[in-house]
Amino acid sequence: MTNVDDVVQERIAAAARKREQEQQQRAELGQARQRGVSARHKAALERLAHSEQLGARVALAALRRDARGVALALANVEPGEVRRVAGVALAAITELALTAPAANVATTTKALAEMAARPTRGVGESKSLVQIAGDPPR
Repeated sequence: MTNVDDVVQERIAAAARKREQEQQQRAELGQARQRGVSARHKAALERLAHSEQLGARVALAALRRDARGVALALANVEPGEVRRVAGVALAAITELALTAPAANVATTTKALAEMAARPTRGVGESKSLVQIAGDPPR
């Protein structure tokens, strides 16, 4: 009977080793997946930050009524990124129209210039035009 008990114990041990290997493989794949997700997320945030800076340049040129400046700014944008940059520029101009009184447009235009000149930052670190320009006078 000892022989049968040995065979059963060996099968139990083999099943335990197999479970441990599968758990280790799942853990390794999970870590690799997480690294991939983190890398893709970081790349997306960098693209958004770059789009924000380019959008500020386009918005600034639009506020100055500089059609050539808008065209030149958009000419330097990758074809797949044009909509995102234009969206950022439109959002900046809309925020200006909704929040800045007429007397404060120069300050907000200056803030847009600072935003366009600033090195790109990660998402979540960006400041809105109102934060850059300061609260409008009441």
